[in-house]
Amino acid sequence: MKSLSLLLTTLLLSTPLMASPPSPESVHQLLTLSGVERAPANAQQGLETVLRNSLNQALQGKTLTPKGQQIIDKFNADSLKTIRSEISWAKLKDGYVKAYTETFTQEEVNGLIGFYKSPTGQALLTKMPQIAQKTNQLNQQRLGPMVEQLKNGLQKAIQDAQAAK
Repeated sequence: MKSLSLLLTTLLLSTPLMASPPSPESVHQLLTLSGVERAPANAQQGLETVLRNSLNQALQGKTLTPKGQQIIDKFNADSLKTIRSEISWAKLKDGYVKAYTETFTQEEVNGLIGFYKSPTGQALLTKMPQIAQKTNQLNQQRLGPMVEQLKNGLQKAIQDAQAAK
């Protein structure tokens, strides 16, 4: 009985100390201040570049008839429409709000809002694109040779597999 009383007392006293989830309004403010709502537009641009480069690579050295070019142009237009429709802030916002609401407490969101309003937070937001560009270049420098090595290894493995008896 004494243990039960102690447990109940502990639970009752700790209830006010439990962290409350953030309000959707504060999460919206955080997403705006931190620039998260611009992420889908950046992803769209990246996917559009990948699509354009893939089409160019696939068509390299090929001559298309006017009808063939129309087919490619339609595919490209349809693909861009899909990318812009599916990777949009309007479609992703509710998921972001839900994820932030389930992950952060109101106190944490308030702290993050304060940080992003501060000069240091603003410096982070201003300089992150530069950091991203520099780290992307670093990754590309490292990935390029690795991808070539993997391609060569794959070609050799395929040749060895075909030659195996």
